[in-house]
Amino acid sequence: MTLTTDRSTLTFAFPELGPDARLHVVFPRTLRATDPQVRAVLPADTTLRLAHGSPTGDADAVIPMWQSEATWIDFSSPHQHPFLVMVGVDGINAISGEPFTGTPDFTTDDYIEVPTQQTLASYRTGTGDLRQFVAPSIHTGAGPDAGGALVQLTVIPMRAEAWARRRRHTSASACVVCGISRAEQARAQPRTAAPRVIGPLESADTWHPTYTGSAAVRIVNSVMWESLTGGSPRHSPLTCADYADHRLPWHMSYGESTRHSTPL
Repeated sequence: MTLTTDRSTLTFAFPELGPDARLHVVFPRTLRATDPQVRAVLPADTTLRLAHGSPTGDADAVIPMWQSEATWIDFSSPHQHPFLVMVGVDGINAISGEPFTGTPDFTTDDYIEVPTQQTLASYRTGTGDLRQFVAPSIHTGAGPDAGGALVQLTVIPMRAEAWARRRRHTSASACVVCGISRAEQARAQPRTAAPRVIGPLESADTWHPTYTGSAAVRIVNSVMWESLTGGSPRHSPLTCADYADHRLPWHMSYGESTRHSTPL
């Protein structure tokens, strides 16, 4: 497995399984919302930039974020090669709320399957709360939506023989995901508010037992980013007017200090 990071995309590649076995991960920017169902329909105006590496050595990439913005995780496979994906936030499995192990539990289904489910808009905490992906708070005594800092990803590709079998059952003119039954397609959604609503669609032996990729992305707030780089995030923060345009409440905690220097 190889892991690459460009300006906005984290890519897992499994060349041993052929050129199709590639998974791209991006983090679109959106607004904050307390209702998980609202999160599922929020728009994105840009894709957040990834900085390669981590100064603390515990992540493969860093995302600087303002207090006024949130993100979801978007997964895509250029050739629709299926992947089993586990997501952890600060050591907690985002699907089950249990400790994150990086090993799928096929009894509790603590993972998602891509491309059937291509996005994750909320994650589950150890107390069962559903939270949005936001930056850690810069405010003292922040509430329960203060934000998670470390997003952990474990990626397991579909076996080569299972992938070849699926492609044989799909016409050359149709997308490979169309080989999934109509009932299964009906369960798929363009965005998923709750951590677990789809699947499992594949049996445990569909996934490759030894080819596993892992990565971690650290989300930092503007204060942390300034301490690391001397500047503020390159993109501008969302404003009260942006929230008003989408009829969402603006909270004072979304504001930033005016002391930030010019973006790098």
